[in-house]
Amino acid sequence: MYTVGRTSQLTGVPRETLRKWEQRYGVVEPVRSEGNYRLYDDEAVRRLAVMRDLVDSGWAPREAARRVLEDRSGAIAGAAPPPGSPLSHLDELVTCGQGFDLVRLESTLDKVFAQADLADVVDEWLMPSLVRLGEAWQRGDVTVAGEHFVSAAVLRRLSQAFHQLPHPDGESPRVLVGLARGSRHELGVMGFAMVLRSRGVQVTYLGADLPVEAWVETVRELGPDAVVLAVPTVEDLPAVREAVEAICTSTTVLLGGAHQGRIEGAEALGHQPGAAAASLADRLTAG
Repeated sequence: MYTVGRTSQLTGVPRETLRKWEQRYGVVEPVRSEGNYRLYDDEAVRRLAVMRDLVDSGWAPREAARRVLEDRSGAIAGAAPPPGSPLSHLDELVTCGQGFDLVRLESTLDKVFAQADLADVVDEWLMPSLVRLGEAWQRGDVTVAGEHFVSAAVLRRLSQAFHQLPHPDGESPRVLVGLARGSRHELGVMGFAMVLRSRGVQVTYLGADLPVEAWVETVRELGPDAVVLAVPTVEDLPAVREAVEAICTSTTVLLGGAHQGRIEGAEALGHQPGAAAASLADRLTAG
């Protein structure tokens, strides 16, 4: 039996990703030690390694998990991505950024956004593709200008998709979505806002770099059912803490982003913005 840390070392799957695959896709079912620590056996390690190989070769995580659960023998490791699925092409943004290829970039975005479920587009393709783009920039495979070129195009496409969605009726719950003072990484929260609106929630998207006074004033004026911010970087922590402290007594505050667990007074949404938006919509509309 292996601990989470050892399993991560053996499979090459980061701990956070391992938990996500376990919780969302049910690829493995760890047992618990007497101290309530998760433990993984050899079969679990094999399945996670197979899924990692599939994802690395271009499979969308949902499809990779389905194949791993269907085929317990491990024969599918290294298989080609499923043909015809735009969601399996996770390196397209990198390629477009390298060549500043606007035609290919816009065509790729049109194809993925033609998929039926926006939550899956965000979680299965958009966020993993942006991670790969960031890694390519860190390696020097994509220039700063190339990364900005792609990010700007993706933000435009998300904004377009958001505004093309039908307006929820006036009785629907309202959620404010945006970023705190100094924070400018909009792609995750914009994707979240798009999925939330597609689920029938009135979304007031406030964008990036909003000072705490504006958050307080807008919450007071609109009286939303919830407020959603993100903490994408460590540098965002002070401003988000300030915003949460200022508004958490007036409404429910929820947080996304890599450092969401480091803020008190707010509820963490998890690291799948599409699924988190769908879950919040269900929760609010049911209430």
